[in-house]
Amino acid sequence: MKKLGYALALGAALSLGQAQAQDAALPELQLRAIGANSTFNLWTDLEQDWYAKQIPEASGGQIAIEALPHDVAGLKGPEILSFLQNGAIQFASQAISYMAGDDPRFEAVDLAGLTLDVPTAMRAIDAYRPVLERVMAERFNVKLLGLAPMSAQVFWCRDQINDIDSLKGKKIRVFNASLTDLVNGVQGSSVTIPFVEAVPALQRGVADCGVTGAISGYRAKWYDVTKTLYPLNSGWSTMFWGANLDAWNALPPEAQTFLQDQYRQMETRLAEMAAAGDEQAMRCATGQNCTDSHTGRMTLTPLSEADNQRRLDILQNHVLPGWAKRCGKDCTDEWNATVGRELGLTAEAR
Repeated sequence: MKKLGYALALGAALSLGQAQAQDAALPELQLRAIGANSTFNLWTDLEQDWYAKQIPEASGGQIAIEALPHDVAGLKGPEILSFLQNGAIQFASQAISYMAGDDPRFEAVDLAGLTLDVPTAMRAIDAYRPVLERVMAERFNVKLLGLAPMSAQVFWCRDQINDIDSLKGKKIRVFNASLTDLVNGVQGSSVTIPFVEAVPALQRGVADCGVTGAISGYRAKWYDVTKTLYPLNSGWSTMFWGANLDAWNALPPEAQTFLQDQYRQMETRLAEMAAAGDEQAMRCATGQNCTDSHTGRMTLTPLSEADNQRRLDILQNHVLPGWAKRCGKDCTDEWNATVGRELGLTAEAR
């Protein structure tokens, strides 16, 4: 199995054919990409076949993209932005909030508890897309190609959870600063753990609960190490697709147009998958009317109206102020003029 050397092949990651097919407008291209984690539905249900079949077929055999999931390539995930920036990786996808340590604006469309359904999440993304396109290009040498919610981020807990107050005092696995703000709001304790290390951490009690997607948690069999599924929606693990900007600029314009269209189609498809897949994943994790062969026996604790009101309070009093403080006044003003205006919210540091 190829490991990190695959991801770091600087010169080999992009090669242009010497001649174009006479009957095709596109040049011959051999590209390489790093995809999502191999257990994510983004990889298994979308990227894997899109790279292997859809792109070659849509390009008339002119463009081929050899892709590996990032865990198979020996990567954990958060380092992907820096590898895209320096050209070690040419094309890649990753949860955008993983990179919030590099710039708080990478959390802006996926703040914990900000949106509760896919259409609203896409409204936030579309409102803020021009900002992220600019920031990625100017600060990180990355061409943004697509953004979409992957799965509702919910709580998987080792013990019985009856309501939001049951999270008080729990050690909770998080993967970005916004989730830390939410956990602070429920008076829990945050533990930052990469996705690939979360199952053993839950198994050993390093974490009492973990926040991850309904779909990705089910696919990774988190139901084997947890007892209660609590659907307090804490974000969407919004995914981005990007390319090293130098590699992108080296492509012929017709190839850029073709690939941009392909990535926007993947964006649309992932949003559709998120809308349809979460309910099925939670049914299967709890063993209720599951059509899959793998089922769990978790208890689903529904979110009450009182708990949803607490979510709104935590968003306004912990999540938005915490993010505004990290991002600064100019950044916050820009968010208020885009996402905030679209959703009727105001962020302000306290």
